[in-house]
Amino acid sequence: MFEEGVYTALWRVVVSVFYINPMKTNHFLVCTLALLATFAIACNKQTEPQNQSTIVVSGIGTVAAQPDMIQMSITLSKVAQTTKMAQEEISKMVRQAMKILKEANIEDKNINTASLRFNSEYDYGKGQRILIGQRAEQSITFSIEGINKDSEKVSGIIDQLIQINGIELNQVNFSVKNPTEYYVKSRELAYEKAVEKANQYAELSKLKIVKVLSISENGFQQISPIQNRLYNQRAVFAEEAAMAAADATALPMGDLEITTNISVVFLLE
Repeated sequence: MFEEGVYTALWRVVVSVFYINPMKTNHFLVCTLALLATFAIACNKQTEPQNQSTIVVSGIGTVAAQPDMIQMSITLSKVAQTTKMAQEEISKMVRQAMKILKEANIEDKNINTASLRFNSEYDYGKGQRILIGQRAEQSITFSIEGINKDSEKVSGIIDQLIQINGIELNQVNFSVKNPTEYYVKSRELAYEKAVEKANQYAELSKLKIVKVLSISENGFQQISPIQNRLYNQRAVFAEEAAMAAADATALPMGDLEITTNISVVFLLE
C-alpha cells in the first residue's frame, strides 16, 4: 500500500510538469523513472525475509595481579571548648601524621585533604541535648607505592599513625599502579572464552561461525580475594593475627583479580 501510494504521487508530478513545460518533460521523465527504480529496489530489499542466524555469548577473562600500591584514608578528630581550640589541636595531629608520611618517603602528590569539618558536639545520654564542645575533623587520603618490594612498609606506617590519639583508619584499598598489561590479557581471555562458547553452540545447532558482528564490554572489576575471604574465614585471620607480634600490625595482601566481561554477537550460517 505504501509503495503504490508513492508511485502514484510521483506519476502525478510527472504529469503536472508535462503540462507546465513540455520541453523539459523528457529529461524529467528519465530522472523520475530512475528514482522509481531505485525506490523499488530499496523496498524490495527491505521486504526480503531475513534468514540470518546470530548468537550472542558472553566471555569473562580474569588474571591475577600482585598489588604494588595501597590507598588509605585516615580521619583526625578532636573536641574542645571552642572551634578555634579544636582546630589548633587538629593542626597538631595533622603535622604529626604528615611527619610520619614524609619520613616514609610518601610524595606530596600522593597526599590529599579529603574533607575538613567543624560542628557542635552534644551529649544525649540523659534524655536532653547537652552541649559538650566543638569538634574539628579532618580526613586525609594518601597512597603508598612499591609495597610489593617492601611488605612491611605499610604495617610500619600504620603502627606509627595509630599512636596519634583521636585518629581513625577509614579504609585500605590495594591496587596496581600500571594495570594496562593485565587489562590486555583479561580482554584476550574474555574473547577466547566467547569464541569457545560460540563454536560449541554452532556445532550443536549444525551451523558454523561466519564473522563477528559486534563486541560490547561490560567494564573492569578489581577484586581482592583476601577481602572476599574475610567474610567466610574470620576465624583463620583471627588466628593469624594472634600469632603475629603484639606490637606489629598484620596486613595480609593477597592477589587482585582483574576481570573483563564482554558480550559478542556472531553471525552463523
